[in-house]
Amino acid sequence: MKIMKIKIISKEEFYGEALKAAEILDREGKARHLRGECFESLEAVRNILTEKRLILWRLIRDKKPKSLLGLSQIAERDFKSVYRDVSILVSVGLVTLKKEKGKRGDTRRPMSLADSLRLEVA
Repeated sequence: MKIMKIKIISKEEFYGEALKAAEILDREGKARHLRGECFESLEAVRNILTEKRLILWRLIRDKKPKSLLGLSQIAERDFKSVYRDVSILVSVGLVTLKKEKGKRGDTRRPMSLADSLRLEVA
């Protein structure tokens, strides 16, 4: 089971972690991801992980839709808003879009990168 940690940390700690990651990138040429996803406040977490986005994430994790259109149909939401919300979930590392061949060309299959979420306050 893959657990994604969502951390609430101070700005100073976040900037320190980002600086360390940048130094490793300069020195080794490899990008290092910060430990889990870091936010400055609970409000920032709520702004990104809204109830509708968490519902989409759970549908992706549990129902494993074959496409974004399929996800929008399962969620009973319009495609444009589902696409926007999934894009945000991709940007925070909860979801990935896997390119696959479809009947009418290439499709993007949403896939969950975590089985559960854990909130940590540092």
